[in-house]
Amino acid sequence: ATLGWCGLAPEATAGPTIDIDEALAFSRSRIGTTPPDFVLSDRDGQPLSLARFRGKPLVVSFVFTGCFQVCPTSTRDLQNAVRAMRERFGADQFNILSIGFNQPEDSPMAMRTFAAQLRIRDANWEFLSPRQEDVAALTEAYGFRFRPSPSGFDHTVQVSLLDAQGTSRRAGDATRI
Repeated sequence: ATLGWCGLAPEATAGPTIDIDEALAFSRSRIGTTPPDFVLSDRDGQPLSLARFRGKPLVVSFVFTGCFQVCPTSTRDLQNAVRAMRERFGADQFNILSIGFNQPEDSPMAMRTFAAQLRIRDANWEFLSPRQEDVAALTEAYGFRFRPSPSGFDHTVQVSLLDAQGTSRRAGDATRI
């Protein structure tokens, strides 16, 4: 996990930011757990159960589509890593999810636009929108931290890796951006 600021640098924002050590500990506390099944909406607004992705390893990231710096950059970095993993392990060996946490703004249409702007057309990469009432439980289950700020959100930038049975096996390392 890394800490990201979507908008102004943290020193330019009012109020507390996320404590990186606490956020990393929280993220890592989810390793070995199996997040519950949530139903989210895909880019076409169709319901999609997270249980559908069991049977293959799963890479999960959270994004804020209104972010103009950290989220697009971290998603491009993930895209490069996915490309390298596909070359090494094959095209159909794992799935990727990018989940919009800013509801209702991270709608299916916003997620579709975000994916299109980044030119992500990977058949095994879904961009999903949770129901607003599920965001807290969903982010809690994956160990993702975020906090509204005057410039958008302070949040962790993390990639969670789940095994084929849906158990969390790894969370990224923390550094400041």
